[in-house]
Amino acid sequence: MQTVVIYTRVSTDEQAEKGYSLADQENRLRKYCEAKNYEIAQHFQDDHSAKTFNRPEFQKFLEYVKKHKGLVKKLLIVKWDRFSRNMELSMNMISTLMRLGVSVEAIEQPLDESIPENLLMKAFYLAAPQVENARRSLNTFNGMRRAMKEGRYVSTAPYGFKNSRDNFNKPIIVHSEMAAPIRKAFELMATGMYPIEVLRKKLWKEGLKISRSNFYTVLTNPIYCGKIRIKAFQDEPEEVVKGIHEPIISEELFYDVQDVLAGRKKAKIKYAKVNETYPLRGHLICPRCGKVLTGSSAQGNGGKYYYYHCTQGCKERHKSDYVHSQFEKWLSSIKMEDSFAELYLAVMEDIFKLNEGDREKEIKKLEAKKAENASLLKRSALKLANDEIDKFVYHTVREKVNEENRKYDMQISDYKKLESGFSDYVKYGISLLTNLDTYYSASSLEGKQKMVGLIFPEKLRFSNSTFQTTNPNEVLTLLCSTGKGFSKKETGLSRRKSEKSCLVTPSGFKPETF
Repeated sequence: MQTVVIYTRVSTDEQAEKGYSLADQENRLRKYCEAKNYEIAQHFQDDHSAKTFNRPEFQKFLEYVKKHKGLVKKLLIVKWDRFSRNMELSMNMISTLMRLGVSVEAIEQPLDESIPENLLMKAFYLAAPQVENARRSLNTFNGMRRAMKEGRYVSTAPYGFKNSRDNFNKPIIVHSEMAAPIRKAFELMATGMYPIEVLRKKLWKEGLKISRSNFYTVLTNPIYCGKIRIKAFQDEPEEVVKGIHEPIISEELFYDVQDVLAGRKKAKIKYAKVNETYPLRGHLICPRCGKVLTGSSAQGNGGKYYYYHCTQGCKERHKSDYVHSQFEKWLSSIKMEDSFAELYLAVMEDIFKLNEGDREKEIKKLEAKKAENASLLKRSALKLANDEIDKFVYHTVREKVNEENRKYDMQISDYKKLESGFSDYVKYGISLLTNLDTYYSASSLEGKQKMVGLIFPEKLRFSNSTFQTTNPNEVLTLLCSTGKGFSKKETGLSRRKSEKSCLVTPSGFKPETF
């Protein structure tokens, strides 16, 4: 009577798809052993994939036969795919077991190994499961690519989305509770005032827990503006298609962020360390040595006092409350004449109306070019189907067309940024320049820093209870003071060059609530 070990295995997928049962396998093996008069020493069963032999029960089986070397003569399985689905690993494991005096036998795929030709059949039995796995994986992969080309995202949902099913029970992604934080990340990044890591840490504190590499991936993934990037595969180039899911952000916002990340859009503001007590930190420089002033506190008899001071050994030091009150007083002196504001608004509206027609014409031209490209791609596909051109030529044409369309999309996006809301932006800008102190006082810390950085790109000097800028802007000097060319008497802002404000509003400074 030979002593054997029986082994049964089934993965979760196999049990669901093919109805494989551990109990059924065990029943067949026990009946076979009874008929052959084999003694069953042990029974091991796994519910793991057969791609490797790192299965808990199989490893226990190896330990058992090593410990009882010479006792076990055979390892019995129902079929070879229960043993492994990798031909190379199977052959190596069979050799290992042979050295331990154990042969492997599949009761429903028997082989007489004394016949040399049966080695070919054994190789077939071992290779067939691997081929089946490879074919299944390839079919799944191709199916996923087809679905993605149709605009359906079928992988694990990225941040801000979750996997769901549509009315036809097909996979689709929908917004999750993280959609709003993701939208905020794009909006703040588009301002250009945050280094990417500073913004990530800021949002981390607000609940958006994303690693450094994943945060960059989020900001460069077109899935958020309603498009799907399909990676290159074999002779197929990478392409971007329109998705059927609801976007979290607009295409314009997505391209704005890409400009910031690529360095094409740079804000005229430097990020200062955030502290509620020192909104001007990072914007003030020492009038003695020219170094940036920092802020700190000191304990005194009356409690804690806060100061702006130099760190280079200078004795320059000012109480923060006094600096802040003088700054707001200085802002209140910067005014735009109402009559000039009305004239300026009328002129800007006329200019915009003149350019409106040109903008629409350019958009139509770009849309026409995209339509031509679509027609070219359609003709190329037809020629490929009729064997008039080869795959290489077709994919070259498609790659060129896709690249041109991406450029056209960005140009169209830029033109559309100018439409609607222009009058509101101009009116807001005039209101801001007329009431700088009011807007500043009502702003949050972040809003105050943003205002100071955008309105005063150059550093400010505070000396003798007054503020000075290092390089006044002549355009805003004309807008906010009654210099030459105006008939009214000078009032308000001093015309001394050292005290003029560089009030140019950089591009991207739009109405918002600070």
